[in-house]
Amino acid sequence: MTVPHPAQAPLPEAAWGPLLASYVVLVGLPSGVTLTTWWLGRQRLSEAAAIDRYGAWGAMGALALISVLLIFDLGRPERFYSMITRFDNLGSPLAVGAKLIAAKMFLLAVLIYGFERGRRSANAAEPMAAGRKTGSVLAWVVVFISFALAVYPASLLSRSWASPLADSSGSALIFLITALLMGAAAVLLTVSVLGTVPGTRELLHAGRRALLLLLGCFAVTLLFEMLSLAGRAPDRLLAGEVLTGGSAAMFWGVVVAGGIAVPAVGLLFFRTHRKAVFVSAVAVLAGAAATRYLLFAVGQ
Repeated sequence: MTVPHPAQAPLPEAAWGPLLASYVVLVGLPSGVTLTTWWLGRQRLSEAAAIDRYGAWGAMGALALISVLLIFDLGRPERFYSMITRFDNLGSPLAVGAKLIAAKMFLLAVLIYGFERGRRSANAAEPMAAGRKTGSVLAWVVVFISFALAVYPASLLSRSWASPLADSSGSALIFLITALLMGAAAVLLTVSVLGTVPGTRELLHAGRRALLLLLGCFAVTLLFEMLSLAGRAPDRLLAGEVLTGGSAAMFWGVVVAGGIAVPAVGLLFFRTHRKAVFVSAVAVLAGAAATRYLLFAVGQ
């Protein structure tokens, strides 16, 4: 169903396809991983240095995959290079996003070099201290870029009639929270798989608390987003498609039940069971990804 929307849209036709849908969903993962590991790395945990290192590697791998998706969506590799190197296209959110991805990948490469160099240093007491100290300023820059990448799909999608739900008042906040949820879930998923690695127990505890807090914020944000769509007639059509229309099964089943209720129960009542934590993290990833997809697809 195509929902009319009164906003001015510079792009008169839908330019989005499956690859861009995957890009919009997945671009939140490296941002969330960076922001989550940055926060965990400053909680005075015993494995704080390792958290920063693994977070940098994880974000780099996810960004490499996203870059491949973007290149394929553009059709020709030289277009991606042009988006990165030209600065007369700053009015395009997609071009700005490509530049942010390139900048983050470069800075992550510098940080990873520092972490690995510090890890091989002779100082056994602080094996990664050199990398952490050298990269402290760069880490802050990476955090700010990650924040921008987490919310910029709202700007990208609002430029077309194709994704009217992304032009709603709370879409940027939802994109941010879902990115954080994906990052926290990915970290918790990794920690639950590692099992007996040193520091696993305190990481599980810190990650579980962070994920529960984010789930609460996510539920409240979704509630107010639905309430904000109760005003204008076009917005009510969007809300109807989400709540009772063609997207209702995904919203109620994957987002609300699977992405909020199931993991909340698992994290609250089975906190010491790694399998329950694993299932909860997978459910959160699925729910957050489904939410980002709905922001992309509802109204098309």
